[in-house]
Amino acid sequence: MTSDIKMTSDNRGSKTQLTTSTLTLKASDWEKNLNVKCRVIQPCNNIHEETVIILEPVVKTPTVEIRRPLEGDSAVLECSARDLPSGEVSVTFLTNTGHQFPEVTYVDLPRGQSTLITRFTIPTTHQKKEHSFKCKVQQSPSKLWQSTSTGYIFGEPSVELLMVPNTGKTDQTLVCYGTGLNPTITWKPTSVETAKTVMQAADGRVKVSSQIIVRQLKWNEAEEYTCQVTDQRKSVQKSISVCTASEPITPLIILRKPRLAAAKQGSEQITATCSVEAAPNTKVSWLLNGNVKEGSTSQPVDKPGSKTQLIISTLTLKASEWEKHQNVQCRVKQPCSSEHQETVNILDVPVKTPTVQIRRSLADVLKGEYTVLECSARDLPSGEVSVTFLTNNGHQFPEVTYVDLPRGQSTLITRFTIPTTHQKKEYSFTCKVQQSPSKHWPSGFTGNIFGESSVELSVVPRNPDSEAQTLQCYGTGFNPKITWLAGSTEKNAVAQETTMQADGRVKVSSYVTVPLDEWREGVVYTCKINDFSTVWKSISDCKVGEHLAQPPQQYLWGPSFTVMKSDGRAPVTCLVIAHKVKDFTITWRVENRVTSQDVIQEFPRNHNNGSQSVQSVLMLSEQLWDKYDVSCEVKHRCMKKAQYVNISKIRDPKRPTVQVFKPSDSDFSDSHDSTLLCLITGFYPADISVHWGLNGRKLPASRWNNSPLGSHSSGREFSMHSALTLPESEREHGAFSCIVEHQSSPNPIISTVDSIHASVINSVPAVELMQARDELVCLVYDYSPSVINITWLLDGVKVPHKHTTRPAKGPDGKFSVKSQLHVLASEWAPGSKYTCLVQHVTGSSTQNISKEGNYLHQVIVRFKKYSTSL
Repeated sequence: MTSDIKMTSDNRGSKTQLTTSTLTLKASDWEKNLNVKCRVIQPCNNIHEETVIILEPVVKTPTVEIRRPLEGDSAVLECSARDLPSGEVSVTFLTNTGHQFPEVTYVDLPRGQSTLITRFTIPTTHQKKEHSFKCKVQQSPSKLWQSTSTGYIFGEPSVELLMVPNTGKTDQTLVCYGTGLNPTITWKPTSVETAKTVMQAADGRVKVSSQIIVRQLKWNEAEEYTCQVTDQRKSVQKSISVCTASEPITPLIILRKPRLAAAKQGSEQITATCSVEAAPNTKVSWLLNGNVKEGSTSQPVDKPGSKTQLIISTLTLKASEWEKHQNVQCRVKQPCSSEHQETVNILDVPVKTPTVQIRRSLADVLKGEYTVLECSARDLPSGEVSVTFLTNNGHQFPEVTYVDLPRGQSTLITRFTIPTTHQKKEYSFTCKVQQSPSKHWPSGFTGNIFGESSVELSVVPRNPDSEAQTLQCYGTGFNPKITWLAGSTEKNAVAQETTMQADGRVKVSSYVTVPLDEWREGVVYTCKINDFSTVWKSISDCKVGEHLAQPPQQYLWGPSFTVMKSDGRAPVTCLVIAHKVKDFTITWRVENRVTSQDVIQEFPRNHNNGSQSVQSVLMLSEQLWDKYDVSCEVKHRCMKKAQYVNISKIRDPKRPTVQVFKPSDSDFSDSHDSTLLCLITGFYPADISVHWGLNGRKLPASRWNNSPLGSHSSGREFSMHSALTLPESEREHGAFSCIVEHQSSPNPIISTVDSIHASVINSVPAVELMQARDELVCLVYDYSPSVINITWLLDGVKVPHKHTTRPAKGPDGKFSVKSQLHVLASEWAPGSKYTCLVQHVTGSSTQNISKEGNYLHQVIVRFKKYSTSL
């Protein structure tokens, strides 16, 4: 960065001088700074300075738009920007392909001016239909704002021709719209424009419109009018006429065939009617089984507020001819439209097999109309049908109902009151729906709705927290009513509900709530059904039988060996699980004699599955437990017999076998905790106590983990194991003991291991070198850990050896190994020296042996510790 100061002469008539200073720096460095400051220091005066911002901040995000001016040259674009910051900006125009025109406009906006409009003429090279354009306003390489793109302003012209809606009774107005760079409109046949507009669309294309008025007579003659749009020596056009401009009218045709009942009355004339709502000048014709028939058509009537007319056409023929045909068709032909028609079958064919049901309505019963039947049919064909009611012995009631179903309606409900002559228990009823003598659909039969009543009485399952019992009664009959009795006293029902069954019989239900204390006293409740006859059922707590269907679960176990040893008493426990344990009593027997002394019974416990449990404990002396059998009897208050379980002390216990297994050397060598495992097998009964000790001191229970018991298939032997954690951070020395207490032994059964860490504690090896026939043997022993290396040397040079055994672990946890070297006496030169070199984590050791003449001379070099690790 450099600066330069130039001095000028004194200003005339003034005591000041004009000083010009410049600051020069690289353009790449300019945008890295926020502002630039010029500081002026005058003699005998303060410092003065002027600061300008390098890039003016943006107060509001600028908006940039590109557009074409409507007036002037068609290829001129305008870039309009607002909310710009003050300072210098550049304006550039681009195409949609990314091409940037070289004409760049630079503008230095003074402070306070935030808008800018720049014009640009599109070169002829880019006046092509595939090009659209946009502009960008740039403050710096990193700050710019872009407009959206124009449309394809040089693209193909387009045309749109519309008809202004009217009543159809006045002249028709047509409007044509053309869009392009500079489009023009012409009409065929040539017509006088009544209105014309030119406007600029947001995408930069010009949209022109032209309006003409066509006389009603010419328009109704279906003459075609064409609008042609020309732009850039290209033309497009669209045509319109009364047939193409108006939306097609779908005629509304309602065809009503004659009543079949009338057709059965002989030779009288019957008439089919076709009502049509369609466009003017519509023609109506008739076909019968595909053959044209002459009908009679009325004068069309205009429909108010619509472009349609109402036309009525009839077809009359003899009734005797009507049933000979399968269908009749009304055909409608509108101007500018294809034919429309409506066909009805003389006898409509059902789409789906109709379903007919006979029933009694609950609403009728509740209103007191007890003997009314309903015949309900669905999926029926349209047209006339008849409905008839019958009894189960084939009697048909004379009342026949005729119904003419309109098209689209496929359901029918008909009501009938049963005469008093047929209100008897042996009767059931049916109905049939008939379309013709050959087509009818019957319902099933009702039940014997006047038959005997029935009753059902049950107990509603009770919430354990509820202080009441709910009883539920159902009665079925013609019109049953329920009465409740508590003993012989009438009791009010809490709620009553009435429903209608599918067989036509009424089902009523009623509930009563009984206080729980009263229910458990065994009060008998009776539900009585009153109808043509009276039936009833009774119920009480002990008659329900729920407790009999779900007998209690009963468990009995003797005292724990450890509890007896510490307390000197023998608690025997009886656990009962049932739906309601309060309904059960627990009785203890010792050698078949009832005892109630030293019995502790806990409060009942509730469980999530709705059951309850209670536990009773009999505290026996150790002498009684050793000598007698004990039984726990459980009896429900409604039961005659008790349920019991016996238990006695095991007389032939089996002593457990206890073994302790040490961890492997690899377990000790890894950086994690190790485990001592104690295996206890072959004991009976299952009650057992296992803990660990070190040097006669009991270890805390957090150090070991006892497994669940495993049993032999015979159930007479059990096994388990206990795992003691040996922390890696602290190696404990001494004797570890697995201590087992069991009924089979008066004293604890103990298995002990010692020196468990010996194999991983560094111990210096002892080395001996011996000579045998034709070989040397190097014996290394009393060392640990097991990793060791043995090398043979002859006069200091390594020689291959015959064999080195794998390290063997002794009872004390230390290792021994031997290495053999094959040496023939004839090959052993006098003065030569063999060396056994032993390398171990604790250091190295050598033993030498040499031959001087015919004598061997052995040299032992004592074990030397490594100064550094091997």
